[in-house]
Amino acid sequence: MDDLRGWLGLLCLLLAGAGWGFQVSRHGVSWATLAVTLIASVTGLALTTDAFLRGHDLPLVLGLTGALGAATLAVFSKRDGP
Repeated sequence: MDDLRGWLGLLCLLLAGAGWGFQVSRHGVSWATLAVTLIASVTGLALTTDAFLRGHDLPLVLGLTGALGAATLAVFSKRDGP
């Protein structure tokens, strides 16, 4: 765990995955939330890819699979309200 930027990228990817899932499951998309989610996705991908190129592959693998899992969970979880 000597590469903190990779783990920060992992966190960005997880939050971005959940953000994408919530955007898909809603009836409307707000531009502000879409922009924040896109920025978090690109930042997380850049940080984890940089860590991967320096020899730390775990943040990238966990970030990508975790983002897909978080998005799927956000889409298919039941919530009250609109």
